Amino acid sequence: MSNIFDTGANTMSSLSYQQKSLYAALVVNVAVFLPYFVYIHTPHVTVNGIAATITVLVVAQAIFQAILAAITRNRLKDERDNLIRLRGYRAGYLTILGFMIVGMAALWIHTTLGQINPNHMAVHFLSVFFAVIMLAELVKTISQLLAYRRSL
Repeated sequence: MSNIFDTGANTMSSLSYQQKSLYAALVVNVAVFLPYFVYIHTPHVTVNGIAATITVLVVAQAIFQAILAAITRNRLKDERDNLIRLRGYRAGYLTILGFMIVGMAALWIHTTLGQINPNHMAVHFLSVFFAVIMLAELVKTISQLLAYRRSL
C-alpha cells in the first residue's frame, strides 16, 4: 500500500503510455468538470451549456491524446493493461448504476415535493445524467491509475 503514493523513482518519463494517457484524461476531466459542477448550481442551466461542456471535453481530450500519442514511442499493451482497463470500466459502470438510481430518485422526490418545475425536467435530467457520467469517468480513471501504482 505504501508504494501507491511513492513518487520517488517514478517520474513522468518512466510511466507507460497508458498511464500517461490516464493522467492526461484526469487533468482534462477535472479541468472541465469543476466549472461544470459550479455551472449546474446556477439557476440558468440550459441544454446549450451542457452541450458546450461536452464539446469542450471532447475537443480537449482529442488534443491532449493526440499530443501524447505523438511524443510517446512505446504504445504497446500487455495483459496487465487489459486487466486494469477492465477493472476500471467495472468500477465506472458500478458508479453509473449507483449514482443514476440515486439521481433519478432525487429528481423524483424534488418533483413530487414541487421543488422542480416540471417544464424544466428535461434540463434537470440531462444535468443529473451528465454529472453521473462525469463522476463515473473520474472513478474509472482514478481506479485504473491506482491499479497501475499497485502493480509497480
